[in-house]
Amino acid sequence: MINNQLELEVKSFLEGQSDFANLPSSEITRLSQVIRKKKIRQGQWIFDQEDEFEYVFLMKEGHVKMFSMNLEGDMTSVSYIVPQMVFPLRGILQGRKYCYNAVAMCTSEVYILPIKEMRKIIVHHYAFMMAFMRRMEHHLHRSEKLLEKTTCSSAAQRVRQVLDYLNEDYAQTHGTVKKVPFKIFLKDLAVLSATTSETAGSVIKAMKEEKKVLYNNKIISFI
Repeated sequence: MINNQLELEVKSFLEGQSDFANLPSSEITRLSQVIRKKKIRQGQWIFDQEDEFEYVFLMKEGHVKMFSMNLEGDMTSVSYIVPQMVFPLRGILQGRKYCYNAVAMCTSEVYILPIKEMRKIIVHHYAFMMAFMRRMEHHLHRSEKLLEKTTCSSAAQRVRQVLDYLNEDYAQTHGTVKKVPFKIFLKDLAVLSATTSETAGSVIKAMKEEKKVLYNNKIISFI
């Protein structure tokens, strides 16, 4: 009975996705039988950079931070996964290892699909492949938009522009303010802005004094 309920839940989720909805109903039914659901605690790691690429994840609830690190252990990139996203996209066609670390930012739920099944439907279902390419194109557009925000020579201005990006792409309206629904640490803001945590902190302080943002318990709100 529990398995039947999970299959119905997964089918409903897949049918609500613009790319998976292009699959034949028989294929969606088959996928619903191989997909697992997992609840992840805040702070729990989902996969590590350089782990074998065995699964792709579909975000049901919560938020996940993905980031990469260099050989010295410094964080070199960071991105955020919100509900309805598929992750990771990099390496999904033929990657052998994950290029990122992924950790839950709050109690979250994901659907887990074996990568061999994902690659199979990409190869054998043209309509799905085209729709999935549009998903990847949207992801690329977001990445390019962030890159455009970090070309300014002024580090402080880069931080302000990255905050604009977070406001546009992630913030949700709560009364008279817009709030990013997950914690943004200063070191993460610094990585996104290609600067130091000190500079990121000073910009946040200045914008608080300008009454443009609030920053409480690592949550950024735009006034």
